[in-house]
Amino acid sequence: MTAQKYCFYLLSLLILPIYATARGGRHGGLHATDDWHPITNVRDESVRLIGDYAVFEYNLNSSSNLVFGMVVSGESRFSNGTYYRLVLATKNGTNTRNYKAIVFDQPWSHTRKLTNFDPT
Repeated sequence: MTAQKYCFYLLSLLILPIYATARGGRHGGLHATDDWHPITNVRDESVRLIGDYAVFEYNLNSSSNLVFGMVVSGESRFSNGTYYRLVLATKNGTNTRNYKAIVFDQPWSHTRKLTNFDPT
């Protein structure tokens, strides 16, 4: 009987973490609101560079001619790299428009990728 109890407890210790991971827990999705943290200084050079990159990549992939203006607001979260969710002010000729961009940045692997770019 003690061997059965031991196996039951061991099996429980193995299955519970797998179950919690499969359910997603607190860190279950990119759009979970509690994972994102406000960027307090959107005028910081590193944040500006991410915004400029987002507009450059969007232009490259869509044959657009948007001109990056500034980062209006932003949030970030860390998940094996930093995700930036930014609202960007852009110009196209005389028209101005804000876009919401999501950029993944992983400096140690030299990876940066625009994952979303939509008008607000």
